[in-house]
Amino acid sequence: MLLALMKAVLVTPLAITALLFFAALLLAEAAVRVLRVPRIAALVVAGALIGALRRSSEAAALMPLPRVLLEALAMVLLFEVGQRVPLGWLRRNPWLIAASFGESAVTFIAIYAVLALGFAIPLFDSAFVAVICMTASPIVVMSVSKDLGARGQVSERSLLYCTLSSVYAVLLVQFFLAGYRAAAHVDITSVVQPVYLLAGSFLLGALAAAALRLYAMITRARGPLLTIGIICCCVLLYAYAPPLALSPILSALFFGLIVRGTDRTHSVLSHQTSEIGAVLTFAYFILVGASLTWLDSWTLAGVAVAVAAVRLLAKVGANAAFASPSALSAAKGALVGIAGAPLSSLALTLTASVAQQPELKHAAEISGAVVLLMAILGPVLTELALRRAGEPTRGDA
Repeated sequence: MLLALMKAVLVTPLAITALLFFAALLLAEAAVRVLRVPRIAALVVAGALIGALRRSSEAAALMPLPRVLLEALAMVLLFEVGQRVPLGWLRRNPWLIAASFGESAVTFIAIYAVLALGFAIPLFDSAFVAVICMTASPIVVMSVSKDLGARGQVSERSLLYCTLSSVYAVLLVQFFLAGYRAAAHVDITSVVQPVYLLAGSFLLGALAAAALRLYAMITRARGPLLTIGIICCCVLLYAYAPPLALSPILSALFFGLIVRGTDRTHSVLSHQTSEIGAVLTFAYFILVGASLTWLDSWTLAGVAVAVAAVRLLAKVGANAAFASPSALSAAKGALVGIAGAPLSSLALTLTASVAQQPELKHAAEISGAVVLLMAILGPVLTELALRRAGEPTRGDA
């Protein structure tokens, strides 16, 4: 009776959630200090261990894992990504756009070929996996760069290319899904939807930017207070985008891009170094890890490893090939490709949207397996590439 009473009092969802997060942070920081592993990778692995524990322990299963929380955190970080992308760079060096298109196209073709020709995966499934996996996580690249204090061509280009590839992937997945649902007949909706998605998401991001600008002007907010305002705007975007058939991901990116373009005094940039921003980043990567699905098939693992390897080679080769026309050495171009290896919540979100079609379940399983590999290995590769390029300005601490 006493044990049952103690269990009822001590083993609650809130207590288990706090304990697991505390343990994950402790484990991750210990790995960073003792094993010198990248902090982002350590957080993802710690989160993945939480996910595994939730599936095997009745007590750990009490921890709620709402997908809405992960996606809301991703929105805030995508806003910061948008703030860090220098669109003026594209005007000064148009070859960057060509390099971005080229990298995404080569990666798509390479993944599609290895799946359709090497593993005899159905064409539709191969196309969806290729679209999801041709992208990369700008959140991971940004977070690793911030952790290292990295500054230079490799970190800036990898963030730019990851951001652009995310836009391409969101539009293509929606286009492919609309075409898939339309089956064999031509549906004008499937043609117009990507245009509506892009324009509508831009408009929604612009409205959020105007609201934040008004908030900052009235309150003169700085630091944590400004970050709270940004979080509120991102949550509103997340709330309003789906009912309007718009993309929360694109809305958050456009929100950040527009704020960067209109924030001439750079007052909004102060939120990047706030403690609240660091807390959000840590929580995000732990939740990403906890959301990953572990592999339960050696065949699926083999396909995922092959796709991940081909994807990395395609990114390295494409960036090395486009490096010289875009005013970069081939060696550093290859490092940009390596730095663009991570996959994260964006790929998980796209995978979930594909999984809603029962006939595309196999494509979602393959994509999820690749995301599992590159969510863990990707941050390690990004840090190695940035260190090899000599761009970190911060020590190993």
